[in-house]
Amino acid sequence: MKYKISELAKLLNVSTNTVRRYEGYGHIKSKRDLNNTYRYYNKGDLTRLMTVRSLRKYGFAHNDIIEMKDYNIQELIQQYKIQDQNMQNEIAYLTNLRHRLSDDLILLEKTNSIYQHLYIRDCIAYSYVLYQSGANLLLEENRTKKIHEYLYLAPEVQMVYIIRKEDIECDEIDINMGWAVKVSDLKQFNIEENEYTERYNTRKTLMSLEKLPVNIDKINKNTLNHEKAIFQEPFSYMRKHNLRLDGDLLGVKIATITENNEELEYILFNIPIAEND
Repeated sequence: MKYKISELAKLLNVSTNTVRRYEGYGHIKSKRDLNNTYRYYNKGDLTRLMTVRSLRKYGFAHNDIIEMKDYNIQELIQQYKIQDQNMQNEIAYLTNLRHRLSDDLILLEKTNSIYQHLYIRDCIAYSYVLYQSGANLLLEENRTKKIHEYLYLAPEVQMVYIIRKEDIECDEIDINMGWAVKVSDLKQFNIEENEYTERYNTRKTLMSLEKLPVNIDKINKNTLNHEKAIFQEPFSYMRKHNLRLDGDLLGVKIATITENNEELEYILFNIPIAEND
């Protein structure tokens, strides 16, 4: 049986350019009809293209598929096992990403209510590495390597803001920024901590949603022009309930929005608290 390129394309529901591209990869090879010089393909070409389309759906690369043409059954089984493991890893990665997406969605939906009401809970334990302190970038080699690990190995990596306890009473507060992963995820994603990583351990915290301008290195409590002063509500709550600040603040970025032509970030701050003596 002979197939014109248009017929092959129609059978596979692809364009003729796709058929030519697959021929360019080496999956098939057309022949010339001596009577009219048209190119044609045979049944073997159709079968190979259908096989290639299936293997591509499984995630095999074109180069792998070409090599697999010469495999015996044992080699083919081994290649399928490798790809099966790759797919399992990808499913696990996407599952973790979906968990992160679901968590972010819940926070976004609760944003308005959170913004009006503070609440207390035990915070999640994080491991984080800073890349910025105030206006200064932190670019030590081992630090940047660890930043890259956090960014690309852990699907549930979070952008965080760290405000030191000793800075909170100053009129101008330095903002430290970094990337964090849950401590419980370190082993799962083969991430080791080093001299540039810090721990934010589980503790009792007052949760407060704050809005900050995107392009900001320091918080000036006297000049920050928003509906309410930064940390006004949580610290008022703490005074009213005889609570004190008991550690650094960790803020998790939730979303970037635009209000009155200004880019702002919603940040959910964990404010460690303890009862006054």
